[in-house]
Amino acid sequence: MTAVHPHHPLRRSAALLGLCLALCAGLAAAQPIRHALAQQQSSQVITYELEVLQLLLDKTRASHGDYGLQATEVVTQNRAFLQLQAGEVDVLSSMSSTEREAQGLALRVCLYRGLLGVRLPVVLAGRAAELDALEQPEQLRALRHGQVSDWPDSQILLANGWRVERMPRLAAFAELLRRQRIDTFALGAIEVYPIADAHPGLAVLQRWAIAYPSAFYFFVSPKRPELAERLRRGWELALADGSFVALFEQRIAPQLARARLDQRRWLVLNNPLLPPDTPLDKAPYWHPLVRSKLLPALNSGKPRP
Repeated sequence: MTAVHPHHPLRRSAALLGLCLALCAGLAAAQPIRHALAQQQSSQVITYELEVLQLLLDKTRASHGDYGLQATEVVTQNRAFLQLQAGEVDVLSSMSSTEREAQGLALRVCLYRGLLGVRLPVVLAGRAAELDALEQPEQLRALRHGQVSDWPDSQILLANGWRVERMPRLAAFAELLRRQRIDTFALGAIEVYPIADAHPGLAVLQRWAIAYPSAFYFFVSPKRPELAERLRRGWELALADGSFVALFEQRIAPQLARARLDQRRWLVLNNPLLPPDTPLDKAPYWHPLVRSKLLPALNSGKPRP
């Protein structure tokens, strides 16, 4: 039988075919994961949440295999949870509530270590000095506070007796402030400055912080319990080796430094939407500021300014 020369076209074709088959097998073995993390309007926030998701998946690559991330269309939060229930989306990120934990499999480690519930008011720059000078919580409560209709924040503020003006989407808040249809629009301390900076004529109040206990989780479709288990294992590994906290410090710490939360007056509110299974007793899950300023107020049995 005549041997085929190493550089013969048949030998090269066979090698290319083998390579293609190997690549196709690798793609087939990669676990497809459809995510709805782009529901957040701040590109910096989206990037961070994707990085956390990738961290958890990378931690479990050896035990659970490769993966491929696929972004889904941007829809409202309510619509995204319906897609999650139906299995059209595999994982999304959201502030938790009892209702939302009934719609998806909640992975109960907060991506923002409790700091998304620390909200800083955005106002017209020309009114910043006036509103920062308010001394009594009742004065701040009486203002017209804009909030997106399907964000849990709307219900939390209403439950605490605040005046809330609902809007269909985040993009409307700047124009409503300029037209003085609302007095403030509060955003999380970890996201507020990039969003406010994009709108000339707006400013973030310097003295106040509106705070309530909150947890911002990954939610997995009930139709993907194996993915939920993989991500739970990823959380265990990322918390144990410090890689999650290191990522948090790298990506979120600059925003916290600008917010100067330790120098603000925290107005602590109740969160009636917070599920009873929220692990508030697990200190490593929460940022030191949350542990020192927010949780003691909750443990005392009453909110305090």
